[in-house]
Formats: sequence, C-alpha cells, structure tokens
Amino acid sequence: MRGFAILFLIAMAAGAQQAPVLAPGVPLRVMLERHVSIKREGEPIQGRLVEPIYVYDRLVLPAGSTVQGHIAKIGGVPAGRRIAAILSGNFTPAREVRAGFDAITLPDGSRLSLQTVPSLGTAHTARAAKSAAKAGLDGMDPAAILAYKQPGKLSRLKSRLFSMLPYHRQGWSAGTLFNGALEAPLTLPPAAYPAASPESQQVYARLLTPLSSANARKGSPVEAMVTRPVFSADHTLVIPEGTRLSGEVVEAQRARMLHRNGKLLFVFHQFQPPAGPAQSTQGYLEEVDADFNAHLALDSEGAARVTSSKTRFIFPAIAAAVAGLSLHQDVNAQGVPDQDIGGRAESGAVGLGLIGTVLAQASRPLASTIAFSGAAFSLYTTFIGRGANVVLPLNTPVQVSLRSR
Repeated sequence: MRGFAILFLIAMAAGAQQAPVLAPGVPLRVMLERHVSIKREGEPIQGRLVEPIYVYDRLVLPAGSTVQGHIAKIGGVPAGRRIAAILSGNFTPAREVRAGFDAITLPDGSRLSLQTVPSLGTAHTARAAKSAAKAGLDGMDPAAILAYKQPGKLSRLKSRLFSMLPYHRQGWSAGTLFNGALEAPLTLPPAAYPAASPESQQVYARLLTPLSSANARKGSPVEAMVTRPVFSADHTLVIPEGTRLSGEVVEAQRARMLHRNGKLLFVFHQFQPPAGPAQSTQGYLEEVDADFNAHLALDSEGAARVTSSKTRFIFPAIAAAVAGLSLHQDVNAQGVPDQDIGGRAESGAVGLGLIGTVLAQASRPLASTIAFSGAAFSLYTTFIGRGANVVLPLNTPVQVSLRSR
C-alpha cells in the first residue's frame, strides 16, 4: 500500500507538469487595437485578448496578450438588409466580414501559432447587469475596456452622417470584439504561469446553448461552461474551469407586433465538475455581455429583456412633420410658386437619405411622395412592427450567482 501511495504521488506530480491544452471550440475574445478598413481578404490585423483563459485551476493565457490575425472572409449582404438599406439611400450596406486569428504573443515574448473559426465582429459591446451599479469593468485589463466604452454623441453623429452617404467604405472601428473559437487543440508551455487564485462571488461562464426568445420554450435545456476557477477565502479550489452548468428555460416571450420586445429567463439547477459528482444548486443570471445595439437589460429576477429607447420617437415625429409641410406651396409677391429647394431636400432626406435629397428636386409631388413613404415606414417600424427578440449566441459570456439548494 505504501509503495502504491508513492507511485500515485509521483504520477500526480508528473501530471501537474504536463503541458495544458485548450480544446477545439474554446473561444478567444479578441479586441482590435486600431481602426481597420475592409479592402480585401488576407489583410493582417492585430488585437488583444480581452479575457484571461484558464485550464482547470491555472491561468494559461493572460488578458492583454497580443493576437495577430487577418481578414478571413468578405461575404455578401442578406436580401432583406440590402432592400432596407437601399430604401434609406444606402447603396453600400455592410457586408458580413469575418476575421481569423493565427498567432498569440504572451507577455514573456513567446509566440504560439493558432487557428480559429472565422468570426463576425461586434463594434460596441455592453455589459448588462441586474443592477446598473454592478455593471462595472473593475479588474478588467485596461486595454480591453475600449471594447465596452459607449460611443460618444459626436462619434454616433459622425457614424450617422457617414452612413447617409450612398457609397462609403466599410471598416472595423478600434474596440471591435471577436469571439474566435479554436479549430484545433492549442498546446501551451507547461507551468507557464503560476496557479491562479481569483476570488469572486460570481461564476464566470460561457453559454454552450444558443438561446433566442423567438424559439425558446419553457423547460428547454440550457448548458454553460465555467471559464474561470472559483476559490474560497483560504484559496481552496471550489469550482474548477471546465465545470458544466445545467439548467432550463423558465420563461420565454417572443417579440410581438406593436413593438413589444422579447423576454428570456433561465435558471441553472446543477453543476458537474470535470472530476467528481454533480451537485445541486440554484444559479441565476447576474450579468451578460451583448452587442451594445441589442439594448439588452436584466431585471431583478435575472430575466433578459430588450429595452426600447425613448429617443426612437424623435425621427418619426420629424418625418411626419416634414411630410405634412411638403404639401404646402409658398408663392412669392408676383404669385409665382416658390421652388423651395430646402424644403424638397428635407422631404427627400426623411425618405431616401442623400439620394432622396437629390431626387426630390425634380418636382414637388415627387418630394411629397418620398416624404410620406419615409414617414409611413418610420411610423410602422416604431409603433406597429414587431419588436426585437432576446438573442444570446453560442459562447455568450455570462456571470452566474450559485446558491446551495
């Protein structure tokens, strides 16, 4: 028995020195450091790792590591999006461009080759939490905070004016975030970094089940995987990386007409460590990372909802007022109808953007037609059309609070 115990300890020590391996499918969250113009496939890009990567109880890829990649694929534009863009006077709608990542440089200067599945980028990312006060970015790598910064008013105005041009070049802004899933196993240097011991009241995880309020049903299974180990106050490992969380959808409401948005609530009931028995628990969603433009929010129960900004009423009101004024015809002192170039320009702009501004100069009836079409479309999408669904793609980062049951 004594000899067996010695052999067991030797085997454990040897296992501890084995090189950690990241399995295929593990996502690397990479943020672009600078603006990239989309020109052709194969162009090099560079970013930084936003979130650290762990294997069981060890930190293997620290946040802030430099990642090199390239523009992997420049795709087309879905028909529905193209038609909507043309109706707004945009003849160069955004194409589906994907990035691939080829290598990562660690803080000690070592470089590792890797291969990721081409992924789409998110221009602005937001962190939704039960309480706005909790949705902070404390502890995040300073370089990564750029991906979570809300665009300023000037930036949004410039983007809006730029998008009104009928022809413009597409690009990725600095801070664009990608989820590049590994296509092949990535072997890392053994004991490259000491054992990590982050203390947290919440569990960091990523969804293994893509969810949408459009098709989710009550009782549908939900799975997630823990991405950071959890330690107790005395640095004892409690939940290792790789632990699976299992639960189910509790409530799902799809988006409906009259601009009613969707809702999604799910709870975890069990966690299964890589080694050891499964344990019962109650896990509630505390925070989730999502596209800033998705306007996602969490209520006090942890249900994800799509919020509607009150500013969405401004443009329909302006469009309706401009459409009404387009019917008014001014005449000068001699009784000659005024050309009203400015009024026609406004009428065309609310319907077809810059293109409408030019077309509206042809005649007043055409300007009115364009204005009323634009106003009708705006009123329909704002008040009558279907709202937005809650969409949580595969590998969506979440934070969950676990309570013993």
